[in-house]
Amino acid sequence: MGPTVSFNLKRSDGSWYGYREVEKLASLSGIQLRTGCFCNPGACAKYLGLSHQDLLSNVEAGHVCWDDNDVLHGKPTGAVRVSFGYMSTYEDTKRFIDFIKKSFVCTRNNPMSLYKSTVQSNFYWGLKEMPQHVGIHVKSIIIYPIKSCTGFSVESWPLSSTGLLHDHEWLLKSLAGEILTQKKVPELCSISAFVDLNQALLTVESPHCKEKLVINIKSDSNHHTEDEIGLHAQRYVVHSYDDDVNAWFSNAAGRPCVLLRNSISNNHVCFKRENSVDMCRDVKSRLNFVNEAQFLLISEESVSDLDSRMKSNAKNVAQGTLFNISSNRFRPNLIIAGAEPYAEDTWKNLRIGG
Repeated sequence: MGPTVSFNLKRSDGSWYGYREVEKLASLSGIQLRTGCFCNPGACAKYLGLSHQDLLSNVEAGHVCWDDNDVLHGKPTGAVRVSFGYMSTYEDTKRFIDFIKKSFVCTRNNPMSLYKSTVQSNFYWGLKEMPQHVGIHVKSIIIYPIKSCTGFSVESWPLSSTGLLHDHEWLLKSLAGEILTQKKVPELCSISAFVDLNQALLTVESPHCKEKLVINIKSDSNHHTEDEIGLHAQRYVVHSYDDDVNAWFSNAAGRPCVLLRNSISNNHVCFKRENSVDMCRDVKSRLNFVNEAQFLLISEESVSDLDSRMKSNAKNVAQGTLFNISSNRFRPNLIIAGAEPYAEDTWKNLRIGG
């Protein structure tokens, strides 16, 4: 067993890079790292300077071992560990140091390093009246009514206490209690869902079903029972649907499943439309069936840079795994354009229109 180095990385503004962020970037460079609190959480907390109250706060925030919550309340929850063994070479060490320099050392010529945006900071929430030649702007707004199913694009959309109205408000669960996602059920990619706000209808289509499924989202006639489920350390009160609805989704997903709706989402209390500032008031935020937060924002330039890096990776080309990476692959709610790659890593807040 050779030497092991544990460390965390800081940005030039004093904030921390999360260990999962470092691990994922290293993986793209063919470097395997170990991350987290490892086998001794007590020593981990000691060297990270985490108090007993910090640990309790992290648990209350939903943090569990090996999840993606690598920075909470401004402090890292774990560290990165790089180990060298008998077979390690000087070239291995140099490759790791070059990766750190290229990915995290802040220099004027390094687009991957910290970038402080000085261009226009106002975002345009509605897309119809977007001025030409704007700086950073919202390019697309996408709603995903059913978790892991295909969403739809809009030009403007109301907000609620759960984020974008009706986003991730439904999910599919197997009869054994497992939440269905694209990672386990690729057929969900072919299920498309659309919400018509004027008619209060959820319309769902699938190539595996001859007829569209239409659900009245304001009527309780389709609701069958009320239940409670857990997802990502959150508890949800949910409504299920009748057998006809569940049979449709079972055919579409290729396995028996049931449709569930987050019941708390029915009472939306906050709207913000294009060019309207006064219609929105502060409310206690809630989460629908999302992994971490109410919104997922993706920068078109960052994704483009990732795509070019993947294509320049000789190993991927040699193995014939070359493919295009688009922003939609990450299932974002907001796609922005006009910034430098990874500029969004340094933003503390966003202002979109009013």
